[in-house]
Amino acid sequence: MVDILILGGIVRTTDAERSVIGKGAIAIEKNKIVAVGPRDELKRDYDADRVIEADGKVILPGFICTHAHMTSVLDHNMMCNLDSSQFKEFMDMLTKHWWPMLEDQSTKEDVYYGTRFAALKMLKSGTTCVTDMVEGPNALPGILDSSARAIEEIGIRAVIGNEVSERLVVNPKTGETGSENAEEGIRENIGFIEKRNNKDGLVKGRFALHSAYTCSPELLKKTRQLADKHKTGILIHLAEIPPKLLQEKYGKTAPQLMDDIGFLGPDVLAAHCIHLSDADLEIFRKNDVKIAHTPMTNALAGLTVARVPDMLEAGLTISLGHDCFFTMDFLECIRWVFLVHKQYRLNPTLMTADQVLEIATINGARALQMEKEIGSLEPGKKADLIIVDPKCPTPINNNTLSSFIVSDMNGTDVNTVIVDGKIIMEHRKFNTVDEQEVLESCVERATDLWERDKKLFPKLWL
Repeated sequence: MVDILILGGIVRTTDAERSVIGKGAIAIEKNKIVAVGPRDELKRDYDADRVIEADGKVILPGFICTHAHMTSVLDHNMMCNLDSSQFKEFMDMLTKHWWPMLEDQSTKEDVYYGTRFAALKMLKSGTTCVTDMVEGPNALPGILDSSARAIEEIGIRAVIGNEVSERLVVNPKTGETGSENAEEGIRENIGFIEKRNNKDGLVKGRFALHSAYTCSPELLKKTRQLADKHKTGILIHLAEIPPKLLQEKYGKTAPQLMDDIGFLGPDVLAAHCIHLSDADLEIFRKNDVKIAHTPMTNALAGLTVARVPDMLEAGLTISLGHDCFFTMDFLECIRWVFLVHKQYRLNPTLMTADQVLEIATINGARALQMEKEIGSLEPGKKADLIIVDPKCPTPINNNTLSSFIVSDMNGTDVNTVIVDGKIIMEHRKFNTVDEQEVLESCVERATDLWERDKKLFPKLWL
């Protein structure tokens, strides 16, 4: 007897053999997959408390987003109310808008309500695991608990860390920054990791740092030591902006600096990684650094295109994120990464459908060092999967399935979502929360945040 038996449908496992089972089935007991195989065999071998008939549908591992800032949904569309003539480049967006108007104003309540909405939107379009860098330096301590409470209420799996930096001004007269808030942020991460990482729960902790240009080498080294001590990984933005800022300060690019101080390793998940030289790529390869590719938000910020084809050729693990700045429908991100490198390199053969699907699933698990737990549909792994009601103009079979997912599938095609063996959404209706309440509460928090910003930054507001 098992808890759930899914019968029928085309199963795309994303296992090492890229197996596709035409009329497949999956058996789930508690929070794990116990069998994957042909429908007739599993129907014969297993009885279940709950049987889900999935004939004519597609069964996939849930998508894994490896870079997000879930509270940023409160900032969506705020720029439409600001005088954009005051923003000339990416650093203006950070220093005049993002940091002062969102990060520094975020409260624990903002984090809770924004995270609930983002998690719901992601689950509804097929994302079952998210990596979130929680930003709110003035909401410490307790910000990670607020995030985790929201995540668990919605039912998504998550790896989270409080984003630490030394950018906060400690002397307004001189503009001097300091490390006091960074120390508090590190304590926040340590406490959460110690509380959560030894339990079999939905939410795990990691150390998170903003970047090499807002964190001193001393802070980077300290975090590396703490990550080793606590046997967990590190999240960081890396090579997001042109390297001149670091080169002017240290005479090195960010990867070179981090390599020199012993920061890099296979447990470092670096987001963006846009501006990388051949030497930087070799440093990444040597240290087995994992990469969270964020093509849509890089474009939104007016940045260039990361060297993903070169990274794949070098054997690097490329995963996919969306920052929550723009759409949270992962199918849009998947389609973007499938297309943009073809266009940028003038080569239509780059980025196959199979590659992109794996970037969105099993590579995400590898990037988090969780490939033994999630990322594919195999016995012994956590039961994180989606059932898709395909609306495709052509036949779907073993040969066309990957192409359908990348070219034709939309987030609204996701019918049912299972995370950790629990049916979170069925027939597009949530079993965990009242969707309308989640939406309305988020709008209320965004409205409150915007009103606070209007009072603090009247010269920026239209």
